[in-house]
Amino acid sequence: MRTRVGYAGGTKKDPTYHSLGDHAETIQIDFDPARISYAQLLHVFWAEHEPVSRQWSRQYMSMIHYHNDEQKRADEASKSREETKQKTRLFTEIVPAGEFYLAEDYHQKHYLRQVRELLNEYLAIYPKLSDLISSTAVARVNGYAGHYGTIDGLKAEIDTLGLSPSGRERLLQVMSRSTFSLR
Repeated sequence: MRTRVGYAGGTKKDPTYHSLGDHAETIQIDFDPARISYAQLLHVFWAEHEPVSRQWSRQYMSMIHYHNDEQKRADEASKSREETKQKTRLFTEIVPAGEFYLAEDYHQKHYLRQVRELLNEYLAIYPKLSDLISSTAVARVNGYAGHYGTIDGLKAEIDTLGLSPSGRERLLQVMSRSTFSLR
């Protein structure tokens, strides 16, 4: 439903990009389990990164933060399956979710920021950055701007994303230029 980037996994209070302490960069995902399961999110997690070597910096380490025992069991089982599949040890840590610190404004909605016309439309709708970051439509468009999803999926929901006719056309142009898409 929505995503936010930030810092977690450490002990420093109020980390920033230039003063992370022992935190790692992370993403916080709010999801509707009626639309996507936790197992499906884990599948995307494993498909989207390379956890086969130790990171040279804690800032970029591979980590899953669980919120309850059920998630912990699912995380551990998925890691075990992935290790079997890849035939190697994975260096992803599975840790309890601690406090999540929102990253600075300029780190939020990275792909959307690359398409200035779309960002400006949403900034007009959501002048408060916290509202922009919390918007499900903005999260969806950020994903499409990053070439995640399919053109058919975008066409099916484009009228629900709050964009002007020119904004819808621009987003379709961005997606049609993609050389790949997921799902």
